[in-house]
Amino acid sequence: MKKGDFSSSKRGFTIIEVTLVIAIAGLIFLMVFVALPGLRSSQRDAERREDITMFLENVKSYQTNNRGALPGSDENTKLDNGNVVTVTISNATSATKDTTWAGFYKKYLGDKFMDPDGSNYTLKVVRCGTDTPDAECANDSTTGARELGKIYNTTFPNDYKMYVVTQASCSGDRAVRTSNPRKLAVLYKLEGAGIYCANI
Repeated sequence: MKKGDFSSSKRGFTIIEVTLVIAIAGLIFLMVFVALPGLRSSQRDAERREDITMFLENVKSYQTNNRGALPGSDENTKLDNGNVVTVTISNATSATKDTTWAGFYKKYLGDKFMDPDGSNYTLKVVRCGTDTPDAECANDSTTGARELGKIYNTTFPNDYKMYVVTQASCSGDRAVRTSNPRKLAVLYKLEGAGIYCANI
């Protein structure tokens, strides 16, 4: 056996091969690093949609227990003339009447009703700002319409405001007037893309 034959059978990686492997691994790492925040944002938005679905289920449960009425049907908290009711967990805990929105928040949602990032939701309950059927609720000069219009001009998290629009249904990401006084639409500004609207 010649002296050079044995050493030639043991080959290592060339510098080009090692560089190529490192470049591919770096590219994969970069792709994961760039995509990860978007995936987390999408996951949180999916949880927010589930929270809204849960909220609507609780409203249906309230209606079942109160002959179809929505919370806030007593004279002290009626949403007439475009008034806006703001409900947070802090003022819900002191509520005495279950028929108010604050009482509904306390009894049906509790102190665990919060955004996936850990902040409590704030309910902004507004009356649809128009009496014209199928017209957009934010297109009016009433207090409620002006408040609802803010959701389209703010960025996430918008103080975690969940807009509850009475006598409304969803048309895309907009709340529109419906003739049924027992209906409502819920709108929430999402982290990743636009506004989510759901209704009962």
